[in-house]
Amino acid sequence: MSYRALYRVWRPQTFEDLIGQDHVTTTLKNALREGHFSHAYLFSGPRGTGKTSAAKIMAKAVNCLDGPAAEPCNHCEACRKVMDGSLMDVVEIDAASNRGVDEIRDLRDKVKYAPSEVRYKVYIVDEVHMLTAEAFNALLKTLEEPPEHVLFILATTEPHKLPSTIISRCQRFSFRRHTARNMLHHLQTICQSQGIEADEVALATIAQVADGGMRDALSLLDQVLAFSDQTVDESSVAAVTGSVSRSTLRELMGFCLDQNLTMALETVNELLMDGLEPERLVHDLIQSSRDLLLLLAAPELQEVKERLAGESQWSSLAEQTSVERLETMLDTLIQAQQQMKWAALPRVVMEMTLVRLCQQESPKTDRSNEDQATTIRLQQQLKKLEQKVEELSRVRPSERSKPLSDQSDETIKSPGSSNNQKLAGTERLGAFLQESSPERLQQLIRSWPEVLAKVKEQKITVHAWLIDGEPVAATDERVLVAFKNKIHRDTTEKKTHKTLIEQVIQEVLGFPLQLTTVMKADWEQSRRSSKPSVSEEAVNDRGSGQPNTSAGTSDPVDCAVEWFGKDMVEITD
Repeated sequence: MSYRALYRVWRPQTFEDLIGQDHVTTTLKNALREGHFSHAYLFSGPRGTGKTSAAKIMAKAVNCLDGPAAEPCNHCEACRKVMDGSLMDVVEIDAASNRGVDEIRDLRDKVKYAPSEVRYKVYIVDEVHMLTAEAFNALLKTLEEPPEHVLFILATTEPHKLPSTIISRCQRFSFRRHTARNMLHHLQTICQSQGIEADEVALATIAQVADGGMRDALSLLDQVLAFSDQTVDESSVAAVTGSVSRSTLRELMGFCLDQNLTMALETVNELLMDGLEPERLVHDLIQSSRDLLLLLAAPELQEVKERLAGESQWSSLAEQTSVERLETMLDTLIQAQQQMKWAALPRVVMEMTLVRLCQQESPKTDRSNEDQATTIRLQQQLKKLEQKVEELSRVRPSERSKPLSDQSDETIKSPGSSNNQKLAGTERLGAFLQESSPERLQQLIRSWPEVLAKVKEQKITVHAWLIDGEPVAATDERVLVAFKNKIHRDTTEKKTHKTLIEQVIQEVLGFPLQLTTVMKADWEQSRRSSKPSVSEEAVNDRGSGQPNTSAGTSDPVDCAVEWFGKDMVEITD
């Protein structure tokens, strides 16, 4: 077979040809130049980064007739035999198919024999992580102290699967994934030397799909050349790789940003009818959104300049959106990508994702929504202030200096305070008691368990404090909750906690109520002191011309029922 794949034709034959791995090649060349190379090396890294190629170059360098040298000459008999694979002293082993302990024992037995043609016998063990635990154990001693004429080079893509005992016996070199710039430059060099007409955008797409693997990139280029008759353009690359062209992706992103759902669905339908997989389309949309996001967030980033070089349409597309919008789009696309792994109908997931992307609001709409939310919040605060002013207007000037909760606290905190201060707090509670509506209080008591449950759902710590209190009075605008424990009451009075409770009360009852707190002892004292005598009620009733149903009775139970309602009175023996 006369034809050879591009990745075999362009396999690096010297350390200088090994692009993108300067940290490896420089160290190895210095060691070879000084003759201080080790007996065992471990090359690890992603696929297609040059691990096996570096191992073969190392085998040539140590056995070159002009060496050991920093670079093999590639002209002597030893170098030529290593290149065509006919040198018996350079053994390349595939550990994926020779992973058992028997194969390693056979290797261990042959190691002791001296090389027959060159200075060093070199064993290149590819995919060494595939060896079994028994095989690793059989290799340990030989790898640690091999004969002086033996050199081991282990290569793997998954170094974490190797035992630490193996890694500690080797000099480890980590090969890096190729950058898009290095891959694009190498692909352009190959196309120029082969006389191939190639678009830069098409080669950039190949480099992107290869994901840092040079062998993958050369294989894709080989496949595109077979498809398009020695020309490389964007449409040919898209057809071979099953991806979407950059121009089509740009149009689809524009439809999503313009909220043109009809055109977006028609474009996706055409792509799917042409055989494109929904998973691949979502992957390409994620890459495009990520490019736009980086273009907006970090326009000076070198990677963005390289990927979007010469494509001014992407820059104009980025001007139509914002970083926040692109972040939301990326979140939506990533969630769709995860859902497609388990969905029976990935096309439906794709279409649902397009609907979400097109329904997302533009930055201007987002700002208007923020302004609207701010307006609503200010209106609510203004309403609360109006209610507070109205509440204070009903209180005597001497009582406006402190809110109800502070006055009640003062009677508790200051046992030695004057009788006038205590009387003010008691009179204020008495005024609340007179304004209280038994029907509203009964409604609140019936709904109180639901209020506690909803508060617990939203913030369990607030529920822990609020559960100590119980509603004891309610008006059309306020609710009075009495607490046994002062710490529970003080914590409930915090602004954030109080706002949360008032919101829940409004959700449950359907109308707002302001929360007011009091200590249970103060409430009981105020309620007792605010009960008028029977004679006073009779005088008041006669003065007002209204009949007094309790004037002719002296039963305290009947009086209590009359004052508070029969639902609020519990009679015990």
